[in-house]
Amino acid sequence: MRKQSSTLLGLALGAALLGGCAGAGITGAGSDQNPYPPAQPPKAGDIIHLPTGITFPFEEAMEMISAARVVYIGEMHSNFQAHEAQRRIIEELERRFPGQVAVGMEMFREPQQPALERWTRGELTELQFLKESKWYDNWGSDFGHYRGILNLARDRRLDVIALNPSKEVQKQFAQAGSGPLPPEIAGKIPDTDFTDPYQRALLQAIFAGHDAGRTPAPAPDAESFDGLQEMAAAKKKADAAAAMFERFYRTQVLWEETMASRIVDYLKSPAGAGKKMVVIAGGFHVRHGLGVPRKALRRAAWPYVIVLPTEIEIPEELREELVMDVDTPELPLLPGDFLWMVDYEDVSKQKVRLGVMLRTDEGSVVVEKVLPESPAEEVGIQAGDVFVSIDDFPIQENGDVVIAISGKKPDETAKVVVRREGGELTFNPVLTVPPGVPPKHGEKKP
Repeated sequence: MRKQSSTLLGLALGAALLGGCAGAGITGAGSDQNPYPPAQPPKAGDIIHLPTGITFPFEEAMEMISAARVVYIGEMHSNFQAHEAQRRIIEELERRFPGQVAVGMEMFREPQQPALERWTRGELTELQFLKESKWYDNWGSDFGHYRGILNLARDRRLDVIALNPSKEVQKQFAQAGSGPLPPEIAGKIPDTDFTDPYQRALLQAIFAGHDAGRTPAPAPDAESFDGLQEMAAAKKKADAAAAMFERFYRTQVLWEETMASRIVDYLKSPAGAGKKMVVIAGGFHVRHGLGVPRKALRRAAWPYVIVLPTEIEIPEELREELVMDVDTPELPLLPGDFLWMVDYEDVSKQKVRLGVMLRTDEGSVVVEKVLPESPAEEVGIQAGDVFVSIDDFPIQENGDVVIAISGKKPDETAKVVVRREGGELTFNPVLTVPPGVPPKHGEKKP
């Protein structure tokens, strides 16, 4: 086993998902993960070909990357610079192969495909798209990280394919357990393979690195009554952790089999004929080829390449949130084809707030509480006010408030219209970053 730090975002367990990602890491000596150690410390912008250790400039790296039919690009979801690397690859492929590039995104579920198509046809504003695609319900990460990629897709009219299954299918699959699937569910699930020992071992290591996956130490005294009770409690906790891992593992495989199926189905369709696809997903979905790449290759023998944007370092104040130690198993596989070294930049650090707590009352969005010293309090918004609109965007549900201010920067104003005592009032609060620690990844408080 190798002890390494793996960067993760949003490892939610049970019926939830491995939403995180990891850099492949740079070590100072040769290893099975990095057979050619770098002669000098890598810097942001270096693109390292892992099988040879050669560092290439972007244009030369693209000569090899562009030869693939499918380009998998892992990511740390909260790192804007990782998304910029993805955007540059898409843009360069489109320059080389005009009209022949599509984008597959883990961030969207199948039911959101119509919203993606309307977006790329230019039929939706950004706010309309965030609402119609249920961005903050399904993904939750700051849209600013992905804005450049999706704007590029819209401007170039690139097809964007939603890769993940619907929440309904995911829930039904989880509830069915490991036994045979009922016919009504089996027809919704792609062909799944749970036999890859390397992927299982890797996911067990990741799970064990999370609090829910840690097995308690054995009780010190098996002869005393208290010791027996402790042993029984420890066994119960271990059994619960094992069952939780199985749910986590099955859901992970479902996600990846669905993504692989969606990729192949699109590229075999008339719309995808002859095209290349750039697949954007968390690093662990593509690392080592164990996840989506292997599952797609099982369906179609197309050449692929794996690019892993890899952080030079994680800011010390964010390490507890983003990094956990994982005893990774020895795998006879390189993490990917290229490491693209990047700085870390989280645009959500500048996420602004209005400073209200909300409730829904008979189809209206009502201010439950105004936070002290907030922009809302400064301008006189009160508890009991009913939202009408923000910047002329209709507020019909709580998430609309998040959507309406999500693209704002600190010190920008918003036009907030509320209904109070039968009349409408307009306020123009200056939005600010919350005091203290910046909002964490996926936080939704408006």
